[in-house]
Amino acid sequence: MRINLLFSLRGKLTAMLLLASLTAALAVGGTAYWLLMQDFNATARETAFTNFQTDIQAYIGTYGSWENARRNQVFHEFVMQRRGPSGSLNPLPGAGGRPALPGETDAGETRRQGAPAGAVHHRDPPFHFMLIDTQGHVLLGGDGRQDTAVGEDLRRHARPISVNGKVDVLAVPVGSPQLSTQDKAYLGAMREALQNGLLAACALTVVMGLVFGSRFGARVRELTSAIQSMRADGEILQQVPVHSRDEMGLLASAFNRMSRELSQAHSALRRTNEQVQSQAAQLKELSVRDPLTQMFNRRYFDEQSALLYQQAMRHGWSVSVMVGDLDYFKSINDDFSHAIGDEVLRRVALILRKNTRSTDIVARYGGEEFVIAFPESTVQQAAIRCEALRAAIEQHTWQEVHPELRVTMSMGLCDDTKRGSIEKMLAAADEGLYEAKRSGRNRVVSC
Repeated sequence: MRINLLFSLRGKLTAMLLLASLTAALAVGGTAYWLLMQDFNATARETAFTNFQTDIQAYIGTYGSWENARRNQVFHEFVMQRRGPSGSLNPLPGAGGRPALPGETDAGETRRQGAPAGAVHHRDPPFHFMLIDTQGHVLLGGDGRQDTAVGEDLRRHARPISVNGKVDVLAVPVGSPQLSTQDKAYLGAMREALQNGLLAACALTVVMGLVFGSRFGARVRELTSAIQSMRADGEILQQVPVHSRDEMGLLASAFNRMSRELSQAHSALRRTNEQVQSQAAQLKELSVRDPLTQMFNRRYFDEQSALLYQQAMRHGWSVSVMVGDLDYFKSINDDFSHAIGDEVLRRVALILRKNTRSTDIVARYGGEEFVIAFPESTVQQAAIRCEALRAAIEQHTWQEVHPELRVTMSMGLCDDTKRGSIEKMLAAADEGLYEAKRSGRNRVVSC
């Protein structure tokens, strides 16, 4: 039986491994990317704060105080004048301390794509800051107007800026990081690396799932084939190879043990069944056999002769029945003993069996009485056979049993199937038997 790969054990195992790999890769990759972004933002924020702090310290230091500095020069102009067109006083290797990327100048400036050589793009700082005084009033930047007070929640995130050893102002980071082209390219490269790693992990998982699924499925198919063989051809004893000591190996060993035990039980059951059938046949034979003469008994004769009569009536065949009785049998028992009488019965039964056809139904009907059904025989044909039987009994060497022993049989015959049943034909033959007794015995009389 072929199984669709999608629903096979190999397919399911591959799907489970792929799902587990995807889940693990997404979890690890997502966590790594999130941690990278956190570290990237923290580094960028710290670098931006350092630069902003340096500019504020220089700004206030140059003019003596914030108020004097603000009256003399705008802070942004001061920074541009101090740092130059690149916007960086002390060039750092890229934003956030990362390695410099292609297109970034030594001074930290970035040349625009397609711009002529020497053209410099002034970068915005990665973070903007709001400057407040120690009482929480806005001095620079932020959404609020200058000299307005900020909330307590913003003041908790403020970082102090010292000028000449004294904390004069506080800086509060505002907004999200402003990523440059190089920053975005760096993060894009990291995302691409994570995606490639995810694809590689998925491909490796599929290959491993197919390989291990095939090996695992082969063992299952061995068990399945053995089980189907047990059911198909009746051969209980099936053995499968044990490849390992794991659960599949234990399962194969258990199956082999079960198969051997089932085979032994099946063999014992078959022997018992054969013995029961033999005993049943023996019991059936005993139920239709006379134990003394080994001839069929009255029960068997009644059943078989009734069937013979039905067939004769259906097909228009002739059938004759004979009822015979040993003459003076009681005297034989009385004069010579019952043992001699039993031997006479056995020998008469043997004579009847030897001198009748295999299709004739011969039986001991009871006591010294015997019956025969002759299929497809008229009364004339049956009379000839009965006369031969009578003569064989009379001429038998009874002196071997006892020197003075003489045995004869009287017989009655009937072939009148119009009487309606085999029982009525037997009754008519019995009347012929009594007529033979009255006529001097040792003769055959037809009804």
